[in-house]
This record gives sequence, C-alpha cells and structure tokens, in this order.
Amino acid sequence: MTEAEQLLIAAADLTRRADGCAKAQREVSLPTELVATVAYFLETCGRIAARAGGIRATGPNEALIEHAHDIARVHLGDLK
Repeated sequence: MTEAEQLLIAAADLTRRADGCAKAQREVSLPTELVATVAYFLETCGRIAARAGGIRATGPNEALIEHAHDIARVHLGDLK
C-alpha cells in the first residue's frame, strides 16, 4: 500500500465517522493522539507560513499549507 493510499483510507475513515455522527446528531469521538497529530500539522504549517511571510511565499509547500489553512478556518473557526 502506498503512502497516498494510506492517507486516503484514513481520510475516508474520518469522513465516515463524521457523517455517521452528524446523522446521529452527536459529536465525533476521536482518539487524543489523532487530535494532537492534526494540531501539530496545523501548527507546523502555520510556522512555515509565518517564516515565509505568507502562504503564497511558501513555494513548494503552498498547496499543503493552503489546505491546512482551510481546515483551520472552516472547521476550527475563523479567528480574527
């Protein structure tokens, strides 16, 4: 199994969990380790963007950081 396949399977699993919980009108239960990993990913992307001066200046990381920004803004709230 390739790394891309592993990522897609993990994403599909999270989507399935979220959809099931939305239908049941309850919160998604996730392991603490998963939440910590996602938070680390978002923090790392934020630091890269801060060092570069903005998402557009991150070069080859731009798409990844743009996705992290979208996750943070859409799912965790747009902090102003």
